[in-house]
Amino acid sequence: MSIKSLKLPKNPLKNSTITYFILILLISLISALALPSLLPPLEITPAQEPYVSIGCDRVIWNGDGLELLATVKNIETPQYQWIIDGKNSTGAINFGMGEHLVILNVKSGDNTYQAKKSVIVVDSINGISLNNAASGSQWRFQTLYNSKKMGVKAVFVSIDSNPAQEVNPCGQVTTKPLPAGKHSWKAEYQGKTLASGSIEVKEISDVKINKIEVAPKYKAGDTVNGKIIVMNTGSTTISEFGINTLAINKKYEWMGDIARMAFSDKYTPELKPGDKYTIPIRVTIPAEVNGIRPTGKYSITIDLVLNNKVADSKVVYTEVE
Repeated sequence: MSIKSLKLPKNPLKNSTITYFILILLISLISALALPSLLPPLEITPAQEPYVSIGCDRVIWNGDGLELLATVKNIETPQYQWIIDGKNSTGAINFGMGEHLVILNVKSGDNTYQAKKSVIVVDSINGISLNNAASGSQWRFQTLYNSKKMGVKAVFVSIDSNPAQEVNPCGQVTTKPLPAGKHSWKAEYQGKTLASGSIEVKEISDVKINKIEVAPKYKAGDTVNGKIIVMNTGSTTISEFGINTLAINKKYEWMGDIARMAFSDKYTPELKPGDKYTIPIRVTIPAEVNGIRPTGKYSITIDLVLNNKVADSKVVYTEVE
């Protein structure tokens, strides 16, 4: 269909205009498609290294269960062999008191890949502690056993009067962004107070791109329904930020500006520490432009600008078939 027949909403919202440039970019590539075919350099994908993991060293309470999970990547037809304290294990595992060595051997052809971890079973809180450190307006807590970083199962950390959060399998938990000022914290384990204290959060102005939701593939004629989610990761209220977007058709990137389109916009929400703001992405990809389907791979770079400086940047990729 002709370019004149393309229809856009009569009164598009400002939050949606960030994506209309994608449509303009697709149209701008028509002149490139009409040129004689020249082959761009071939993309070479490096080989992926084999990877095996069974997670972090763990501490569990006597009588509690522990599920052993494996993460295996880039290994063809893997065969698994679990070894607990030097013995093969094929069924349910019941860990007794004390320290245990867990080994996973993953075999593939003539190769064997191995991962190890320690599991310690305890019946008292002796030797269990936490450390903490600031990361901007957030605080991170890490469980320790005899001063060594280990994931202590079922430790809960609370800040002020907020609900307690359980540490992850590696014994870590990070607070949400906190307002500037003094805050109290407490860690509990098996119904007992493990540790407590106070933290001081400085005044910090910062925002991050929390998520960009765009499908990995579309077809010509599809409607893109995506979003950009921005989060206030500082300790002060954010009332203005900008978004700079650059889209590139990778198929024609070697041709320069003809394959690029840039767009900028400003937003003025009242974002308190930890709050999120959603910018909707909605645009219909034309099925044809002057008889040509606007296909190809695209990279979309989002820069988040605060106080005239790039506070965060992320790149997503999509493809039009």
